[in-house]
Amino acid sequence: MRNAIACSLFLVSLAAGGGDEDPVLVHEAVLDAPPSEVWKVFSTAEGWKALGVAQAEVDFRVGGKILSHYDPKGRLGDEKTIENTILAFEPERMLAFRATKPPAGFPFPKEVLDRTWSVLALTDLGDGRTRISLRGHGYGSDEASRRMRAFFDQGNAWTLAKLAGRFPREVPDARLAPIEVSARIPAAPADVFRSWTTAEGVRAFLGVEARVRLEPGGPFELEFDPSQEAGKRGTEGCTVLSWLDGRMLSFTWNAPPRFAHCRERRTVVVVELEAEGPGGTRVRLTHQGFAEGAAKEPDHAEEWRQVRDYFAKAWPSVLAALRKHAEGG
Repeated sequence: MRNAIACSLFLVSLAAGGGDEDPVLVHEAVLDAPPSEVWKVFSTAEGWKALGVAQAEVDFRVGGKILSHYDPKGRLGDEKTIENTILAFEPERMLAFRATKPPAGFPFPKEVLDRTWSVLALTDLGDGRTRISLRGHGYGSDEASRRMRAFFDQGNAWTLAKLAGRFPREVPDARLAPIEVSARIPAAPADVFRSWTTAEGVRAFLGVEARVRLEPGGPFELEFDPSQEAGKRGTEGCTVLSWLDGRMLSFTWNAPPRFAHCRERRTVVVVELEAEGPGGTRVRLTHQGFAEGAAKEPDHAEEWRQVRDYFAKAWPSVLAALRKHAEGG
């Protein structure tokens, strides 16, 4: 495991899903820091040390080297040095690099390692937080690639946890924090976008009647229980807030009727789409507004927690239904 941890910092191609048909490794997290602070971790020697290495040296330019060493008694440049070469970057947004020298004792063939490269992407969420996405490319379906992929699954999970610990999210009440769920859907972004932004699309993957009109203030009303009286059938009164064709949709949302007080208030859901692999789309859904509702009406804070608990269980099921529909199920 120590080798897995050590190597996680020269090949940041984090843990995955997707299987042999989609060998890209992906890990994502939301950090309580702006992109400028997260960028310093990967672009400076002090930042790399904060991730757990004893020594680091960064020549930050295209073709420059990132050297690191876990042994404080070692010497940068010796056989235990980890070397990455920078391929491309866009400050505070993207860094691509390749492992060009593993440490002595690396348990996989260098020719397998040489086929891989890593891409780090930072997305500014606009509220002092950053979404970080770390992807490893070039893995094959051969046995050595599969074993190396599994190897980095463990070590890189440790790296991401270390990074999250550097920027602890300050959430006074975790049961009121924004809900963030993600899934890979085997369909193109344009098709997934239609599933969210048309009545026909919603009906096809959720099996409910819907009134959706893609315009500011247009309805985003889904009937989950048409047997109920008007006003209690679903998301009556919810509206479209904004969108980017094929990339993003935001809309207001309400609580189920059993949460009488919170149902009269509105929260916000943001659905982001990004192409991922051949014919695939990464869907990221964020549901927020629980903490704000509780802060305005402290006497109803417990009901807001219950509403948040409800949707924390519901949204993964919605994305599972979307995936099943895209798979033809």
